[in-house]
Amino acid sequence: MRSVGDVEALRMLSSLFYVGLDAVGIPRAARLSRRAGTILCYHNVVPDGAAGESATPGLHMPLARFESQVRWLARHCEMVRLRELVERVERGEQLLNVAAVTFDDGYVGTLQHAVPLLARLGIPATVFVIAEAPGHWDSFWWDHPHLWWDHPDLPPSIAPTRLHDMPKERWDDEHAIPCATRLRGCPPVSQCFQPADWQAIAAAARQGVDIGAHSTTHRRLPRLTDAELQREVIMSRRVIERETGVTPDFFSYPYGIWDERVKAAVRAAGYRAAVTIDPGLNRAGADPWALRRVSIPANISDAAFRAYAIGLNPRWALR
Repeated sequence: MRSVGDVEALRMLSSLFYVGLDAVGIPRAARLSRRAGTILCYHNVVPDGAAGESATPGLHMPLARFESQVRWLARHCEMVRLRELVERVERGEQLLNVAAVTFDDGYVGTLQHAVPLLARLGIPATVFVIAEAPGHWDSFWWDHPHLWWDHPDLPPSIAPTRLHDMPKERWDDEHAIPCATRLRGCPPVSQCFQPADWQAIAAAARQGVDIGAHSTTHRRLPRLTDAELQREVIMSRRVIERETGVTPDFFSYPYGIWDERVKAAVRAAGYRAAVTIDPGLNRAGADPWALRRVSIPANISDAAFRAYAIGLNPRWALR
């Protein structure tokens, strides 16, 4: 296992790498030539300095950094609704400098901080909601430090941009975990880390935010029985429609995990498209039910963000 010093050294080297790319103009040249659409994946936006309260700070973008990023996007990209990006992909159109913003999970912080800022800038967004969370969960289990300590079968740490590696871990009762904070008497997390309630989600929808489904209980879908899979895919859509008056057209696979059976179930349920966290951009003709997204970690530097946003990351290739 790497020491804290090793991690910091790697982070510094990574930052210098992207600063170097920026200095020689490679991101700008790539942005002007790459004909593929970017779907950005965020999770939460919180007041500056608050992210450290979570067990997974990399999921919680400081507001000032988020504002810097979306202002850059507004200047350099054509910001569109996820629906429009999907339509262009399906029509086989080139997607030069086209981008869409998405959020997973439906945090209070997203609706309180990110949504008003994006509205002021005229940038559309899609928020994927876990249907059972509003009004039922005190917090998301992955944010609660006490829960990590109390469950020895959980990994001691998790890289937020690598959530799709979670199936490698062995946990006893994944379905019970989201509610465990309440059952075990753990102290509550700050409001910005809590699931937004239906009233706030419905208000965001009325203000133009697109609401998507992120399953019913955020389970790893490929491991479920057919009946369980149907509940996660179909019931989530029905609950969101009942509570908000909006029928979700888009689905986000929990942890970004999917396979052909899961994809077929989402398509059969009537969703227009689905997003993964498989890294990369989306070219014309990409599979609408396996769209790639660029996950943006909360501690990313400005130079690295500009490279990520147009598909420059040495750990993965443009596909």
